[in-house]
Amino acid sequence: MSGIETVNGIIAAWKAGDNDALLEHLCEDVVYHFHVGSRPLRGRDAVRRFLERFGAGQTQIRWEIMHWAQAGDRLFVEGIDDYVAADGRRIRLPYAGVFEFRDGRVAGWRDYLDGAVVAAARAGEPNPEWVDEIMQST
Repeated sequence: MSGIETVNGIIAAWKAGDNDALLEHLCEDVVYHFHVGSRPLRGRDAVRRFLERFGAGQTQIRWEIMHWAQAGDRLFVEGIDDYVAADGRRIRLPYAGVFEFRDGRVAGWRDYLDGAVVAAARAGEPNPEWVDEIMQST
């Protein structure tokens, strides 16, 4: 399975709310930076706990990868993270990530996003125009 196929499997599992299927795509000792700049989650159990909290109540998940490039065991992706949060707010933000693979599974996962823009969206503020511009060009 190629890197993008693995990531598409992760996305399909996330959309289906199937954390077990998602975790099968990760190495047991995965290192996941949900937000580069914060402490990483280490291991599947830590990622499971995070997914259960972060995904609680999310509906209408439309996470999509629009562009990607792979070099060796590293996959770079760009897309749109789009879902309805538990409080009914639609969150739609640009997404970029890096996945590192070992033996066909994700060993490292880093998400690159602007925490302030995410917090504003969760608070119900509209996206700044430059954020929407990024998603239109994605």
